Amino acid sequence: MKLALVGGTIITPFRKLPLGAIVINEGKIIELGKLTDVRFPADCETIDVSGKLLCPGFVDLLVHGGAGYGFADDLEGSIEKIGRYFLEHGSTTVMASLFAKPKDELIKDLNRIADYIESHPHSNIRGIHMEGPYLNKELKGAMNESYLWNPTAESWETIWEASRGHIKIMTIAPELPGAIDVMRAAAGKGVVLSIGHSMASYADIEIAIDNGAAHVTHIFNAMRSFHHRNPGVILGSLLRNELKIELIADNLHVHPAVMELLLKLKGASGIVLVSDSIRAGGMHEGEYEFADQKVFMKSKRAYLADGTLAGSTLTLNTAIKNMVESANAKMTEAVRMASLNGAKVINMDHTKGILAVGKDADIVVLDDHYDIEITIMDGQVVYQKQVL
Repeated sequence: MKLALVGGTIITPFRKLPLGAIVINEGKIIELGKLTDVRFPADCETIDVSGKLLCPGFVDLLVHGGAGYGFADDLEGSIEKIGRYFLEHGSTTVMASLFAKPKDELIKDLNRIADYIESHPHSNIRGIHMEGPYLNKELKGAMNESYLWNPTAESWETIWEASRGHIKIMTIAPELPGAIDVMRAAAGKGVVLSIGHSMASYADIEIAIDNGAAHVTHIFNAMRSFHHRNPGVILGSLLRNELKIELIADNLHVHPAVMELLLKLKGASGIVLVSDSIRAGGMHEGEYEFADQKVFMKSKRAYLADGTLAGSTLTLNTAIKNMVESANAKMTEAVRMASLNGAKVINMDHTKGILAVGKDADIVVLDDHYDIEITIMDGQVVYQKQVL
């Protein structure tokens, strides 16, 4: 089906193109430009999106769940329902994130996600972010300490085989004994290595970079505080251009002024907006669960009984809003951090995260309140807001 979106402002995401038009055919963008310059096929359906923003589909690299379900749940239909929830919020590429569990349970989770990805090639669930199990107990955050593993190349091979090659990112604490061996093995498989839940020193970070680390999981959270005489992950994240950083821009995990500082230091190309959403995302206030621990959600804040933040209830359209309204980001910068930057991390930027002829037709239509009006994935309208 040929489809045209006409009259909106296109965020490419490097520039704004007012009164633009995008024409889609067979899942690809075939025309893009000013409304007066674009050629429309005779058999093309059109949607008037005047006054709206047209953005690349969002790429969320860290999602544990939402809509009452988690990727670690062995429940029929749970993965599909999470995927649907995130389509309704503009995320057309999602990494299903798993946390540390006892060996047999984690293997089952990996097998189940791999089965889903292979049997649903047109889903927005396109890979796995394995957050752990090789994390530092001193900075476990909301992880269940008793479920963390000691790093060995042999146990990593078990994890990799269970995922059938669908692990795209793995969060690891590089200072742990044996972690470098695991990193080398994972890097050899093309897995993006992300530093997180870590007490690493600056020297450890340099070694980690040389052994494949290219990413940092949820900056400032679950990492040693910055110290000017004993620097660690935070300084390494800010100083080393080899590392892209994930930011949970919910105005809770990181203060808006610090988000603005991050933008000044890393630039729009160095930050990847993530949700780190858990099953409480999109749900009512109350009690939930994460890694066999009680989680409480109130005022959109998810936390353990001791007050430790436990993921978030964020979606990337709200993250964009927060970056623009609270951290002085340009709209183009905020959209880039929610789309193209994540696509680059998982080596999908040749088709996703940018609006241009020949790219995948993953497109989000936003209103002026940052709410999602339409989500298009692979050229198909997969969500359209109901007009009351």
